[in-house]
Amino acid sequence: MKAFLLCNDRQEKMFPFDKHYQINSLPILNKEMIFWQIEELLTSGISEQDIYVFLNYKADQTRRLLKKYKNIQYVEPNIGLDAFLRAGSEPFEEGVIIQKGNYLVKSNDLASLLESKEFSSVLVTNKKQESIDMIGAQVKNNHVVKFLAHARDHYVTSEVSGVYKLDKEALESIAYTNYGFNQRVTGSMIPNRLFLENGLNDYLKEGNKIQAVFAQEKVYNLQFPWDILNVNIDCLKEYTQEIKKNTLDDYSFISEEATVNGHVVLGKNSFIGKNVTINGNVVVGNNVEIATGAIINGPALIGDHSYIKDYAKIEPNTVIGYENRIGHNAEIEGVTMQGISAIHYSEMYGVIGQYVDIAAACVCGILRFDDTRQTHRINGRSYSDKYSNAVFIGDYTRTGVNNVFFPGVKVGSECALYPGLNVEKDVSHETLLIKKEEHIEKEWGNQRYGW
Repeated sequence: MKAFLLCNDRQEKMFPFDKHYQINSLPILNKEMIFWQIEELLTSGISEQDIYVFLNYKADQTRRLLKKYKNIQYVEPNIGLDAFLRAGSEPFEEGVIIQKGNYLVKSNDLASLLESKEFSSVLVTNKKQESIDMIGAQVKNNHVVKFLAHARDHYVTSEVSGVYKLDKEALESIAYTNYGFNQRVTGSMIPNRLFLENGLNDYLKEGNKIQAVFAQEKVYNLQFPWDILNVNIDCLKEYTQEIKKNTLDDYSFISEEATVNGHVVLGKNSFIGKNVTINGNVVVGNNVEIATGAIINGPALIGDHSYIKDYAKIEPNTVIGYENRIGHNAEIEGVTMQGISAIHYSEMYGVIGQYVDIAAACVCGILRFDDTRQTHRINGRSYSDKYSNAVFIGDYTRTGVNNVFFPGVKVGSECALYPGLNVEKDVSHETLLIKKEEHIEKEWGNQRYGW
């Protein structure tokens, strides 16, 4: 069997991480999501030369990431799935696994899909979001009756989870289907582009069957910046709960004057120095320095070539990226990417992009006065999530001393923020944001004081 991995178009909903990332090149535990997807396919028994990666936005980024795989097949961005299938240049007699690039599923669920009895099957979950925000399926007796896109709640019973096992006839239906959705609810408005579920509706109308395989583990669909927190936090908890003892690699040590209330996995040439406190389970990469009163509250993952010292604090459920410098009373929670710097009394919670400079005394407020979730307006629609109050800062941005970030604010890539700003709303990519102040000067002295 062969596998198609469909990389996405640029996704505006992922702002501020839309400019520099194909969605499946975003990090999960400091490893790009596409590696997790490829490894799951290889583990399922699909050989490397039978994996086809459909390049799209940031095609060069995807090629660079996958350069260690010498036999993977690439389909260029100007060739859509339907055109590729119509060309008939490759034999797909044994069927194909198709996975959408912004979905991550676990190996057990992928195995269940491969083992399904019908020639064609789809992985589904019970609905966890409103039907008007998803592609859903009407399922009866574990078989799909029809697929619907962004339909009202009572029309669909399950949520499509982005992974399909399809036979040659199903692929042919996708190759020749109309763009958009023929099967829709009256009044619905659907973009005029290829939806493979529309082709599968044609396949069903021809009398074929599609089995609905219900996922037993959580399926991740990355659409919004807070989804980066969702997947990283869940995977971190799963990873660290298996740690039952301290493990130290070559040339690593833990000072006798450190306090460890949990277990530590320590990479090569890394050390935990005097007066450090570790609470919970923590995984530390290679060439990492944790010293001088730092506090690490697990579960946490610290990336290679980083340091955390001078009374800095890492809060639970945090993934620190490679080459991070966290020092002098800085406090970090969430996900940081490569090369960030945060020192001097800063306090940040959220997702921080590559090489962002967190200036002295930067703080974020994540609790609203009414204790509700922050709502984000994106393309005229409102969205929220349990992590939507976090702060999201795009790559290569410089913050200013004493910036205050309001709940849920998103700052684009390659921005510069003036000192003392209250960042109350989203900042577009490549923006210099300057505060305008008005000063009032009056005479003052001992005579005004009352003498």
